[in-house]
Amino acid sequence: MKELKDLIGQAQKEKVFSAIAIEVLKNEKNVLSLYDGTTSFESDDNGKRPSKVTDEHLFDLASLTKSLCTATLCSMLIEKNLLSLDTKISDVYGEYALSFNKELGNITVAQLLNHSSGLESWFPVYKTVTSRSDAYMFVRSRGLHYKTGTKHVYSDLGYIMLGEMLEIIMEKKLDYLFDHITGPLELKDIKFFPVQEHADKQDEKFVCTGYSDIRGRMLIGEVNDENCYTLDGVAGHAGLFGTAKDVTTVAKHIFKTHKLLFQKSNDGSEWAYGWHYPTPQKSSSGTMLSQNSVGITGFTGTSLWIDMDNNIIITILSNRTVSPDSIKFGGDTDKFTILRPKLHDIIMGEILK
Repeated sequence: MKELKDLIGQAQKEKVFSAIAIEVLKNEKNVLSLYDGTTSFESDDNGKRPSKVTDEHLFDLASLTKSLCTATLCSMLIEKNLLSLDTKISDVYGEYALSFNKELGNITVAQLLNHSSGLESWFPVYKTVTSRSDAYMFVRSRGLHYKTGTKHVYSDLGYIMLGEMLEIIMEKKLDYLFDHITGPLELKDIKFFPVQEHADKQDEKFVCTGYSDIRGRMLIGEVNDENCYTLDGVAGHAGLFGTAKDVTTVAKHIFKTHKLLFQKSNDGSEWAYGWHYPTPQKSSSGTMLSQNSVGITGFTGTSLWIDMDNNIIITILSNRTVSPDSIKFGGDTDKFTILRPKLHDIIMGEILK
């Protein structure tokens, strides 16, 4: 794996990220564990120096939350006949909740899962509201940006709404519901960290995700996503933290028991339910995974791919938002975008030798 380590070393020199964790399974057996770098490039706000990354460090998983938590909980409720892919938003919300935006009512769970709901990709909810309940209400007030079911537009707002629907059905917050996935797997290092519990996180090992101009501090153990932060750090689109090992274990569980989620859209799109098939010539998974693979990526520099033909799971976690290029949120991320497929190609090249 010299080529892989050299590529990572060069990326760290160029400050693409400070920390990286890689776990790879082949036929359910570990074939690669790699941990490199430090938790940040600089000391935190209290002067604590960065520490060396180990397999115990938790990364902000960002949008991996959509697949690992929200989509999987939907699959579990479908199995229990508490939900279906055809369930409409209006079947879950009360009449009052949609009274000011009735056009949302006919959107189905399937359309929320595969990003064909008509909802916009993103909106800075945090600039308008400051509470969790108001954030949910605000998302429900947003109008459609295209006709439902006519195309696929990746939507954080759709998954925020899907998360609220799960909470309404089960009458519990997502952080509690997620325990239904991790509890039977006996996992303790993949979970949500609600904002008000920040003081209780002193014993956790977190990787820094950079400086937030909005909060005026380095983010260590606080969710990077500002909309999720407004939602108390617990949402359907973001909020999970986890180690590479626990992410991989959940992925293995999903691959074995929730294949419903891997059903491709019948309109030629690469989207499945919470997962995405490789986009030809420009996939984050590189060029060597089979076309029968599903994956998800996260803004903070995370990715998870499952190659179903070769029975391979590749988890790559990093903190690309700590880079000087992206520390102001939304900066130049080209270096990481170019790097990620190369990492997957080197890994696959070694495994398939």
